Amino acid sequence: MDSSPTRRAATVALTAIAPACWGTTYAVTTQLLPPGHPLFAGLMRALPAGLAGLALTRTLPRGQWWWKAAVLGVLNIGALFPLLFVAAERLPGGVAATLGAAQPLLVAALAIAVLHDRPTPWRWTWGVLGVLGVALVVLGPQARLDAVGVLAGLGGTAGMAGGVVLTKRWGRPAGIGPLALAGWQLTAGGLLLLPLTFAVEGMPERIDTGAAGGYLWLGSMGGLIAYTVWFRGIGRLPVGASAPLVLLSPLVATVVGIALGESLTWPQTTGFVLALAAMLAAQLDVRRKPMMTTTRMTIAVLGATGMVGSRVIDEARSRGHLVRALSRKPTSNDPGVTPIPVDARDASALREALAGSDAVVLAVRTEPADPAFLTGTTRTVLDAAADSGARVLVVGGAGALRSPGERDLLVAEDPAYVPAEYRAVAAAGIAQLDTCRSHSADWIYLSPPARLEPGTRTGRYHRGTDTLLTAPDGSSCISAQDLAVAIVDELENPGADRHITVRAD
Repeated sequence: MDSSPTRRAATVALTAIAPACWGTTYAVTTQLLPPGHPLFAGLMRALPAGLAGLALTRTLPRGQWWWKAAVLGVLNIGALFPLLFVAAERLPGGVAATLGAAQPLLVAALAIAVLHDRPTPWRWTWGVLGVLGVALVVLGPQARLDAVGVLAGLGGTAGMAGGVVLTKRWGRPAGIGPLALAGWQLTAGGLLLLPLTFAVEGMPERIDTGAAGGYLWLGSMGGLIAYTVWFRGIGRLPVGASAPLVLLSPLVATVVGIALGESLTWPQTTGFVLALAAMLAAQLDVRRKPMMTTTRMTIAVLGATGMVGSRVIDEARSRGHLVRALSRKPTSNDPGVTPIPVDARDASALREALAGSDAVVLAVRTEPADPAFLTGTTRTVLDAAADSGARVLVVGGAGALRSPGERDLLVAEDPAYVPAEYRAVAAAGIAQLDTCRSHSADWIYLSPPARLEPGTRTGRYHRGTDTLLTAPDGSSCISAQDLAVAIVDELENPGADRHITVRAD
């Protein structure tokens, strides 16, 4: 197998830099910055960093990304900073931090409506325990509630939760990296803060060397760098894994406090461990329960007579699974295979044919490209699976993967892999993936490598996530037989990612 768990761990670690940096904000503000100017601190954290991002990337939003960047900039930065400052002024720091720790729960709730992602009891439980852990660390006997402060704290937390979910939903424009996205949002948030800051506070009377260093830290490590790695992580990690990383912020603040001479009581130590455990537990995938390979399933294969579908049937039968072969004219002499003639364009007949299946493999393609048929059939299969609880594995296209040479470029847009005459087919595969992402069914989208053709079954392959896998010689291929092995493996023992790819060993 490919070392994708290692790459995911590296992505988690890099993404965690952002909330870790944000955890230093309180110490930097209290130790270095002029008092009484929180809005000016927010402005200095956002606008210079955003303008630096624009200067480095020399890229401005286009089309609908003007308003999308503005919305995200307001949610993640422009409205977040003032609301958090109001909460900090009207509430004890522990209460404000505890409200911020509720962000993973708000993200989980918003993901239901926006991403059609149904949080598991595992995620809800650890989300609650994360809040409890932070509360044990930061709440003290001086804790008090103020209605305006609580509303401001929840508003800021909800705003950033919305920013996380919408960032995951909208992704990034093709060819745009996380640095540009961070620059857009920091600039938008800074422009919102600019008039507010001078209308309410104005500039500090004096900015000494320490304050200048504090503003530089907040704008660089706490601003442009932190938000760049944060948006990169949101794009690559499941939303249920990235959101709980914000628990690092109050934990790092606690560690900084210890370094400055504070100490922890036993309840605080217990809370610290609990919050850390909640953050780590969120990285585990328990959305699907892996099946033992000896458990017999009934697998419906739509596209049963095609190059991939026919090999999936052979592989599934070799492992003892029952198969429903769905196509216009299916045939089989295997008693474990039930041929079911069906037209994929007949939604009613297709739903009836899929009823009672434990899993569905959707392996239909169109030549020439027919996006309407592909997305319509995919949606019908997902609707049926959502009603029955079946798992769906969609055999999609390589065009939806990221190019290995430039991760911000899709394979569909890379002429090194997709010639102009095949762009329409690649675009149809991307539309099919978008259909899956907007659906609540239990689905997996498998993008084959650049070259897929009949060959021999070796039973070995490398598994990856959303980036095209290439061999050391630059090739990207797999036999239809080994792709079938990977498909049935994924149905029997699902991994953590919804978008995966494979290549020959």
